[in-house]
Amino acid sequence: MVIEVFVPEDYDPDSTYPLLLLNDGEDMFGGGSWGMDRVLQRLISDQKIKPVIAAAIYNQGQRMNWYIPYEDRWITTNWGPYTPSASGYAQDIFDYVIPYMDEHFSVDTSEVAIMGASLGGLISTWMGLKFPEKIKYSAGLSGSLWVADYSIFSEVEGSYDSGQKFWFDIGTTEWNYYVPLYTELDKHGVTPGENSFYYEVPNAAHVPSDWLQRIHLPLLAFFSPKTNPVPESLEVVLECIPSQSTPGRHFRRLNPIITLTNGVEYSLAHTASYSVLSGDAELGSEGSFRNNPQTEIEILVEYDSFSEAVDIPVGWCP
Repeated sequence: MVIEVFVPEDYDPDSTYPLLLLNDGEDMFGGGSWGMDRVLQRLISDQKIKPVIAAAIYNQGQRMNWYIPYEDRWITTNWGPYTPSASGYAQDIFDYVIPYMDEHFSVDTSEVAIMGASLGGLISTWMGLKFPEKIKYSAGLSGSLWVADYSIFSEVEGSYDSGQKFWFDIGTTEWNYYVPLYTELDKHGVTPGENSFYYEVPNAAHVPSDWLQRIHLPLLAFFSPKTNPVPESLEVVLECIPSQSTPGRHFRRLNPIITLTNGVEYSLAHTASYSVLSGDAELGSEGSFRNNPQTEIEILVEYDSFSEAVDIPVGWCP
């Protein structure tokens, strides 16, 4: 495996640092499209996150093979043949990358995070679910959790009681605007807002420029020096999301977004409660709703000590 390494400017070999693994390493540092070395140093210098050491792992042209854990006929038909080798990729990280980093840098191998986007987000989330004893934090930005008809949902079966944290998000202009992995983790005792964070990003697309707008959020969730963050504000975003498969169809959603005292933002989805104050609407448990666009309705969103009444005017999202 080929890796590039980032160490903070004030690196002290007598201290220990969390280890951040980055998929698609070719794009991460220097002139790559992410510029993660600059992002990390800025967050560290501003004391937004604890100092970390990062290893960017090159995909070496094996992206589909290494990052996809399952057979998927649609992918083979539309993207070409591949051999699912996620297990081998993970084992190489455990056998070579982490030991190398431990030998050459002062890293804390009990505090390992992995992060990526799209297929890189899929493998990050998969490794976090499959190997909680080795991966403490995992982040998938616009992770391709749809692969093999959401087979990754069946991986939520381990014990995640040792401080594991999961981050996953999706932009509302992508092909899938809601990721119910949040709910599956909740069923297995992974507390939303503490150990799992789902962010439904208004108007964001499946592109690096949009990922970079929010890359600081999982880093804050994993590495903020502030302990025991609590909610400090609630904003409810009213969304009219066009279907990617059915022209003319729209999905109406309420997206309640909480901001914590450490700066983390995430969507409440099913953890908020929704009730109709006036008018007539059918409410989903995660913020979706159906109504007659020719009538005005008002919906109350509540969470903890926060509440916000949202007016949906006549003619909105026809």
